[in-house]
Amino acid sequence: MAERTRSPLAAAALADRLSRSMMVMAAALTFVLAIVVLADTVSRAFSRHPLGGAGDVVGNAIVMIVFLQAGYAVRCRSMVRADFILGLMPWPTRRVVLAAGYGLGALLFGALFAANWDPAITAFLRGSGPGFPAWPARLVILAGAAMTAVNYIVLGFLDLTGAEPTLEGELADLGQLEP
Repeated sequence: MAERTRSPLAAAALADRLSRSMMVMAAALTFVLAIVVLADTVSRAFSRHPLGGAGDVVGNAIVMIVFLQAGYAVRCRSMVRADFILGLMPWPTRRVVLAAGYGLGALLFGALFAANWDPAITAFLRGSGPGFPAWPARLVILAGAAMTAVNYIVLGFLDLTGAEPTLEGELADLGQLEP
């Protein structure tokens, strides 16, 4: 029986490590994005011409950063929710409502993954025309959507089983903060 309880927690720990790694990649990409914007600004100032492809790089990088950070935001429970409504519910109802919300989040990001599968594979195999290639951003969307869906499933499981501190502990911690 101990093996069964350890396995889901091990999966949660693996999801945590992957989510943190993806967030670090997002931070590194943000730094690269800042360099591209700086180079474009300097190019415009000195040669009166924009840096070629900077707009494509910036647009794709922003999308990549969002999807690299989404899984970590979910795992840290940083997504928007109405805590005051949850606080009014009895504990068993709250667990079910949270699990349902996590299930809907997993379905949303699962649908994003499914909708982007064919375009990502096509972009990767065929490449792209002139300009910045689209396949890196499409593959990051796949990875980010998958990680976010997994983290929603992990949170739903942890809240339903009580294997990890849940919203009640978080609300108690918030209540102890001094203004």
